[in-house]
Amino acid sequence: MKYRYTGPASGVTLADGQEILLWPAQVTELPADHEYVKTLVALGYLLPVADQILADSATEVTLGR
Repeated sequence: MKYRYTGPASGVTLADGQEILLWPAQVTELPADHEYVKTLVALGYLLPVADQILADSATEVTLGR
């Protein structure tokens, strides 16, 4: 699942050994069933992001060019 991180700069090592750096306002994919991810969601540091919002934010702004 994709989340927007809103906490302080941090990092997490997942059960498979993958290390993820978390930066404020960063969107990242994390496993929804991971205990630490559940904790960050409960604390309000991770907010689920809808795929449409990601598509909209990826649209290039050309200012009429």
